[in-house]
Amino acid sequence: MCEHLERVETLLSIPNYDLIFIGRIGVGKTTAICRLFDLTLEEEKPIGRTGKTLIKSTELLSTGAGRTTIGEVVIQPSDTSDCYFEIESYPDEQIEEFIIETCTYFWHKAHSTSADVAPEIPAAELLRAIRNLTDLREAKVEGRACDTAIELAKQHSNLDDFIDAVFDRAGLEDRTQAKLLPPQPFGTLQEEKRWLKTAFANLNLGKTPGFSLPKRITVHLSDRILNFDRYPKFRSIIDTRGMDNLHDRADLAGYIRERDNTICLLAETFTSAPTNVLELLNQHLTPESKDIDTKLAMLVLLQKGEAEDVVGLDGTVESETEGIEIRAQQITDAFARDNLKFLEQNILFLDALQHYDEQRVLKHYYTEEDVRNARIAILDNIQDIIYQREQKLLREVEGYEVMFEQIQAGGVLTQADEDYVANLKKKIAQHQTLNHRFLFVNRYLDRLRSYHASTFRAINARRGVYELSGIDIYFDAKAIVERLVRAELAGEKEQIAGAISLVEQSASEGSKLQPVMQFLQKQLDQFFENVVMQVAVEMAQVVEDYLGPEAERSEFWNTVQARWGRGPGYRDDVLHQYKTQLKDCDAVLAACVQSIWQSEFMQRLLLFFGDD
Repeated sequence: MCEHLERVETLLSIPNYDLIFIGRIGVGKTTAICRLFDLTLEEEKPIGRTGKTLIKSTELLSTGAGRTTIGEVVIQPSDTSDCYFEIESYPDEQIEEFIIETCTYFWHKAHSTSADVAPEIPAAELLRAIRNLTDLREAKVEGRACDTAIELAKQHSNLDDFIDAVFDRAGLEDRTQAKLLPPQPFGTLQEEKRWLKTAFANLNLGKTPGFSLPKRITVHLSDRILNFDRYPKFRSIIDTRGMDNLHDRADLAGYIRERDNTICLLAETFTSAPTNVLELLNQHLTPESKDIDTKLAMLVLLQKGEAEDVVGLDGTVESETEGIEIRAQQITDAFARDNLKFLEQNILFLDALQHYDEQRVLKHYYTEEDVRNARIAILDNIQDIIYQREQKLLREVEGYEVMFEQIQAGGVLTQADEDYVANLKKKIAQHQTLNHRFLFVNRYLDRLRSYHASTFRAINARRGVYELSGIDIYFDAKAIVERLVRAELAGEKEQIAGAISLVEQSASEGSKLQPVMQFLQKQLDQFFENVVMQVAVEMAQVVEDYLGPEAERSEFWNTVQARWGRGPGYRDDVLHQYKTQLKDCDAVLAACVQSIWQSEFMQRLLLFFGDD
């Protein structure tokens, strides 16, 4: 049985899927999740001093204008009758790095250090969490603003002493808990939701005693709040950390490519779609990628009035429906310009707050039934994406079965067919030795150059992996090599594919040579993908070996770390150090490509014809 057919059968055995929400910071992923899955709390609120009240609807998870959560959030039905939280914390050594980074910022701010050595302001979610974790909050004293962090920093003339004092306040040794249960049984659903909302906010803000900073919060919800009875193919909902930039990230690549049981919903705003996810799609939705197109969907998030502002051929549209139709076509056209085969039916539109006013109050002309029906319409579409994925896989199995039957039913090859095969083998063999240059180092340096200088400093301080910001320069190397090798070798593959196609067209009528060539074309893509991915993995390891992040005494890292704060030109000087350290990588990449091309592509192709 061929490799891909085995994989298809594995995919068809998946019982249910995790729904992965991916998007840029502030795009509205969390709000969309809460509204889609009815994770909301409706409470009666007073209207000023009128004595009247209104019902306000708020999300159970913390939402805002972006940078709201410090880690990833997983939401799933509870395995018990109660709700509870599980927390995977950042390791203590990473939290200590976060504290040092935050302390450095406050200490320099308190002591008015010159701008050329002043550190970048830490990410808002990190700054907020470290303040709460160490009880260094902003407050008002006798009517004036007082920043406890600045005041404590002023008490220390030495940065190290200040850091030690803040470490003591953090008390990381006492923050070891990983599971948070309700304090008591809930009398009502409102009580349960209220506790969930408050507990989640406190965990995310670093305000819960006994708990450290969460890298991942898993929210287990009772069936009173969340159940998938209507959607048996749903397993969990995962709200990934917002993307800081347009580059791929290791965790996102894992969800899109490495895990089979995921449906990835790429959240985009109505006006920008699909600009902010094109880079991600170009990385993963390649001509050779199999089974990825059916697991991707675009969730276009509207805000009030945007669809009606769309301009068509005859001017501004007359309805939201018409505006959405035009925008969907524009998105499809954008994919086509980038040669991305994104499934048009997988473009979904959602106005998460269309039924509410600016105060999150249900508009008088809508009902709760309207809200429910709108939710169900989108969730039904997501369920259908899974169904259509499975149907496509079943059609693939049927296609293979037909192909194998045709091969078995075919007669002996004619002399002409044998000549076609012999000629094809010669043409394939001509591609055994490659003659390509791979300019990896320059492209890699360009990626490093794209980071802000202070972010680059933080990357170097952590020897290449800045987890809080989702930056891993070794993963960057893998992604760059993958794109580079795929582009460089595409011509080789296409020439071989063309030769195979010619044999298929020229074969005798009714000959088994036709289905054999069809099968070989399918194998060709798999062999090519194996080459690209193996080279990328090996070169990422080569870069890691050259930079030596695990070495306790690394001359390279000591040099680049010591360069910060020594005048202008930091980025250029450090990039020069990288270039010197990686100077042999282009040649290593060329040798690596040749070796893997020979073993994983050429040998396997020739073995198909029975050659050793």
